[in-house]
Amino acid sequence: MGQRLISITVATLLVGGGMFGAAQRAGLAASVQDTDLLMLVSRAEQWYPDSMFTITADERSQTASGSYRLVTVDRQCDSQLLSGPVTVVVDEMAKLAWIGSVARLPFQDVGVEPGALGRFLQEIIPDALRRSRRINTRVEWGDGPGRSGALIPFWLVVETGYGEYRLGAAVTSDGEKFVLGTAFPLDEDPVAYRRQLLAASDLVVWDKGGDGEATVEIVEFSDFECPACRARWPLIKSAIEANGAAMKHGMVSFPLTNIHPWSFRSASASWCVAAQDADSLVPFKELFYSMQSEMEVSLVTPTSLDFVEGNGLDGTAFTACYLREPSLDAVHRQMALGHQLGVSATPTYFVNGWKIVLPNENWFPGMIDRLVAGEDPS
Repeated sequence: MGQRLISITVATLLVGGGMFGAAQRAGLAASVQDTDLLMLVSRAEQWYPDSMFTITADERSQTASGSYRLVTVDRQCDSQLLSGPVTVVVDEMAKLAWIGSVARLPFQDVGVEPGALGRFLQEIIPDALRRSRRINTRVEWGDGPGRSGALIPFWLVVETGYGEYRLGAAVTSDGEKFVLGTAFPLDEDPVAYRRQLLAASDLVVWDKGGDGEATVEIVEFSDFECPACRARWPLIKSAIEANGAAMKHGMVSFPLTNIHPWSFRSASASWCVAAQDADSLVPFKELFYSMQSEMEVSLVTPTSLDFVEGNGLDGTAFTACYLREPSLDAVHRQMALGHQLGVSATPTYFVNGWKIVLPNENWFPGMIDRLVAGEDPS
């Protein structure tokens, strides 16, 4: 019964966005604004015009392996969805800034013996995440995502129903806080950092301009079952078509398997289509977008096979790939890449490394124009 109550407590914190202590400290103003950290957060978070970032809380804790800071940054912009607190845990020893959800752990409160933190997390975290985010996970120790310091990084291995992928998490070495988010190096620009990761990845399917010298690169993380992805696609497509050779567009599957039943199957199929002809990927995506209202799990396979046959692709090669190791491995690695870059919702776009979640016709075309001209988006 005690373990159950502990798990519910952690789950409740995660459901609310995981902003540890943000409500209690929202009215506090930090005496000194850390301009370097604010710059990092502003470039790591979703870009939106005229956003203002202010530190409202900054607390340092000391552990045996170094100190860390728990920082609350308030963001204000015209988007109500993006305005509000951003939580950052700065590992001063490892020189990493973790941005995401933070929850207080009851590790110290339940009298767990020293050295048992790993076993404690293996019991409590999977239960909390299953309750709060409807995902099945297990904790994996070893070479975690990033350097160890005041925070100990580890992997959460997530079960999709078709296999597993890993996403990064960390726990403070004093056992007080659990961090689920993205770790950014303090000495690197997050925009350049993400752009380099995408440029080096073999998981981006470049369906336009992949071999050219484009000025602007849009990498789209999307889910064929996602209504917002379908709704935003005309705006993205218009920007691509308007800029010709200056624009390069790539796609990465990020199926939300906990809420979209047929998303993973369509992602697997899309990888197999693109493996034969990258230029067929956009028409394949648009077909599934057009069928979102009537699509179901049982229809993904015949719809995909009809597309393959109708577009002159090799059906035997598609069948050898679809829902088999080549595509299962690729899609799981695409999901892991998304988490590494800070993707938590679809659609998410990275435009020359700038993270965009809510593009609209009022400012997105102008942002693209400035990037084409070699300028920053602001």
